[in-house]
Amino acid sequence: MDKLKITSGLKGLDTILHGGYPVASPTLIKGGPGTGKTVYSLNFVNAQLQQERSSVIATCDESPERLVRYMDEFGMEGSKRLASGQLVILDFRPNLDETVVGEYDLSPILLRISHAIESSDSKVLVIDSLQNLLLGLGITEPRKEILELFDWIREKGIATLVTMSASQTSLQQSLLEEYAVDCVIHLEQVLTNQLMTRYLRVVKLRGSAHGSNSYPFSLTQNGVSLLPITATRLESGERVVRTSTGIPRIDSMLGGEGYYTGSSLMISGRSGSGKTILASTLMNQVLQQGQKAVLVSFEESESDLRRNLKSVGLDLAGFSSNGQLVIHSGRAIEMGLEDHLINTIDLVEQESPALLVLDPVSALIDMGSSQMVKMLMIRFISYIKALGTTLVLTELLPDSSDDYSELAISSLVDTWFRLRQVESNGELNRLINVVKSRGSKTSNQVKEFTIGDQGIALEDPYIGEGELVVGSAKISRIKQDQENAERKRYELEQIEQALSTLQAAYESRQRVLGAEFENEKRDLMRKIDELKRQAAQVVEKRDVMQDLRY
Repeated sequence: MDKLKITSGLKGLDTILHGGYPVASPTLIKGGPGTGKTVYSLNFVNAQLQQERSSVIATCDESPERLVRYMDEFGMEGSKRLASGQLVILDFRPNLDETVVGEYDLSPILLRISHAIESSDSKVLVIDSLQNLLLGLGITEPRKEILELFDWIREKGIATLVTMSASQTSLQQSLLEEYAVDCVIHLEQVLTNQLMTRYLRVVKLRGSAHGSNSYPFSLTQNGVSLLPITATRLESGERVVRTSTGIPRIDSMLGGEGYYTGSSLMISGRSGSGKTILASTLMNQVLQQGQKAVLVSFEESESDLRRNLKSVGLDLAGFSSNGQLVIHSGRAIEMGLEDHLINTIDLVEQESPALLVLDPVSALIDMGSSQMVKMLMIRFISYIKALGTTLVLTELLPDSSDDYSELAISSLVDTWFRLRQVESNGELNRLINVVKSRGSKTSNQVKEFTIGDQGIALEDPYIGEGELVVGSAKISRIKQDQENAERKRYELEQIEQALSTLQAAYESRQRVLGAEFENEKRDLMRKIDELKRQAAQVVEKRDVMQDLRY
């Protein structure tokens, strides 16, 4: 960390501030009621106490007892730190029943704070809040006192966090306090579609670069949850390890080895197409390997989800009981878009799962436009991938969508499955295909997708004469093909039998003709032999007669 910076106690804010608050000068946090100014202060103090740095809080708003109780409720061990002397709380709450007479002098207040700092050897100071400190002393034009206070802080060289209300009162006719400090942070609450989201913006930070966007944050049971999600980059490690989907035929559609571990996957389909079951099958495979998983459901309670998945052979009860599986259920309309993102990332960072399922991401449209959801998901996917967690999103497609995505986030994911339902022969049947999978040789085939009591099974549809047939129509077509094939085989057997008969007749006739030929041949040969014998006798008689004449 920058040696001129001190941690704010919030990882996200340190990232935005490029290291933290200025280490030897004042930082001002301004915001309206309920924006979390005091909680930011307590997070800052707690971070220093954890590093064994004593801290002083000058409270001008809440009682010391309440501040300690807040810290204890946030898990910051306020009571323990107060008892050990590491934490000193000075009570400067105004007494409105008193009347201030004469010229006001800030010196006694600063002297008391200075004594507390020196006696506790503290390097950290929190003043909560500035306007109450001045209000209680009857100051109507605090310009001189504000400058005096901030100059005193710089002289002391102590890291100081000062809170102040953003509302305009007689004490705030100008923005002098913002010019007088080195770091200014604004907190605000924004109400959109009846949903409230808190935002932080760094107005200035002298001598240092800083994030310039408006950053959402939440107040949780652990204090402030702030992530610089608008500052995410296209940065993630190279994915080389693959994970099986748990369905061999889908693995084959992804090149034979499954999806890349740590990548993002989306499953799109209409209601009833099997999106949740497919996503849960992928999750179950990870659980079976002994890894952790988190499922965030916007449509089903945990009990309903486990019951429904058990009916298709996915029994998750054991994984939930041993802590491998964390299921978080809640309606999307319960909070704003950014709050959903922050809470989910908090859950991921707390549980460190190998796989996260968001079911369905399209439910977030209930709180804003598809453009807003896309902006949210760009940041969300980038952050989850940077953590090395596999992300599985399901998308509910409207019946009027013609099975095409309407969220326009398909380009953000690495692998995209599309589930379809086709009506044929009086029934609805499911189909699945891989639209894309970066870095994999993907199948271009459409498979029939069935769900039974043992889960998901893939079958090849009937393909013939330019058409694709599934379900009972496929069975009927296969039966018809079998009958046609049987009929052809019978006809072939008949022809082969006729050919065999013809061959036998031919061979029989050949044998008869051969016998007749041999008989006639023998007769002719005998005649030839007889003629030859007779010719020989004639020659012999002639020779004898010739000899007798001499």
